[in-house]
Amino acid sequence: MHMWAHGLIRRIRAKVPPSAQHRPRNLLLIHLDGVPKALLDEAIVAGKMPFVASLVRSGTFHLDDAFWGAPTSTPYFQAGLLYGMRHSNLPAYSWYDRALGRKVQMNTPTDAMEMDRRLRGAGRTSLLDGGGHGYFSLFRAGASNALSMSTLASFKLMARSFSYEMMGLSAARTRSTWAYLRSLGMDTWHAAREVFQWGRSLQDWRHEQGFLISRVLLQRLGWSFAHTKALVDMVRGVPAIYLVYGNYDEVAHRRGPRSPGALEELHRVDTYLEELYAVARSVDRPYDVVILSDHGHVDSLPLEQRQGRRLEQWLLEDGSAGPLAEDLVRGLCDGRPRPAPDTTPRAPFKPVAMECGNFAHVYLSGALQPLEARELLARHPDVLARVTQSPEIGIVALRRGNSAVALVKGGVYGPDELDRAPLSPEYSKRAVADFLRVLPSMSTAGDVVLFGEAVRRGGTVGFAWEFGSHGGLTRTEANSLVCWPADGPVDLSGLGHCAQLHERLAETYLDPAPPLRLVL
Repeated sequence: MHMWAHGLIRRIRAKVPPSAQHRPRNLLLIHLDGVPKALLDEAIVAGKMPFVASLVRSGTFHLDDAFWGAPTSTPYFQAGLLYGMRHSNLPAYSWYDRALGRKVQMNTPTDAMEMDRRLRGAGRTSLLDGGGHGYFSLFRAGASNALSMSTLASFKLMARSFSYEMMGLSAARTRSTWAYLRSLGMDTWHAAREVFQWGRSLQDWRHEQGFLISRVLLQRLGWSFAHTKALVDMVRGVPAIYLVYGNYDEVAHRRGPRSPGALEELHRVDTYLEELYAVARSVDRPYDVVILSDHGHVDSLPLEQRQGRRLEQWLLEDGSAGPLAEDLVRGLCDGRPRPAPDTTPRAPFKPVAMECGNFAHVYLSGALQPLEARELLARHPDVLARVTQSPEIGIVALRRGNSAVALVKGGVYGPDELDRAPLSPEYSKRAVADFLRVLPSMSTAGDVVLFGEAVRRGGTVGFAWEFGSHGGLTRTEANSLVCWPADGPVDLSGLGHCAQLHERLAETYLDPAPPLRLVL
């Protein structure tokens, strides 16, 4: 690999100019989307990731558990990693945005661009400011190139950057054009067969066309492009490179986190990591390589498959629930007077239930400020009764005064009271407490937030039609990882939030290191 890397470097260097920006040290940040540490550990022990295993077992790299906070979703993590924000107001991958008055989805480029503008407006310095490059991130975050979800919203920007993005590709290719096309054709054929068999077995095709397109365009063409461009960037000396490997996450959502297809994607990345590492250590100014994940995945058992209807239909149209338990009413009032029923006429608003995987945000009011517990008791006691009586829902989170509480099996628990809560052992009490502490400041979150019950080991009820979920509060979803060089200048052990990861990396790799301050 050392000889291969030097040959590739000479070939690329002859075709591309060096980067104009420099920092004291170079950083290559590789983001394995959706991979829990426990699964990576299993792959290492089973010999499925021999290169990563060699780095860890030789002591060249440290591998550690990490907790990045809740929700366990990519937008929340990237806002903390890139901008250092603890309170980014990004409650999920999709939500109803009260300020915009519409649904927002982070795989919609215009929505991603709007959220990137909000994050930039908070005044924080990004890890990619000053000449960094990002690939497949949701947010551009100040990167010099334009290959993020948010930049796809501007055709003019993409057109202007086309020649820059294509620079050095031909020199960096590791296979002939014919060999690559043959491999792509075979992958496409196998993917099409698998999609047909899966759709036929479930008698449900609603996501299969999009999944097939994703397999071909994103997981094969897109990742090959990003991987090759990262090799070119290192030869050029781009000071910071953020590379998101989303293939495992994509397959895990549609087929399950331990499905053969998902595990194949995890094992496939090992070869790519070996190539990236070889070049990172062989260029004139070597790169510190940091490997991390943003969250884990759990098996998801769709509510629609279990009950024959979607969450919104069940929640807002089914009138079969009994009265709300008195213990819950007293706990939600918390010593305050019980509110009288509120039938005051208001502007028309159709309630929205955003299915975000194995959790859901329910919006019962169109007001800019979320409803608090007493307001919910006065205006929507039927909804509270339905969600607290359902065996499909494990946790109901909502705001109470200036804090937030979790409703679990007939009890009301604050973030410091979870030790006595009858939570399933699948849940992470640390993640539940973190979510309750951040919920009051997260105005974009629903008036009520529902988390699917843990119905089997490593699996929960899901509200979206998918078979692997994240964003929830299980131990597996909160089980992230970070892997960094033992001889590097930064210690990434013992991290308790993604904003702390940003702070440690910024102190080492940003020049000059930015003043760090808490942004609400």
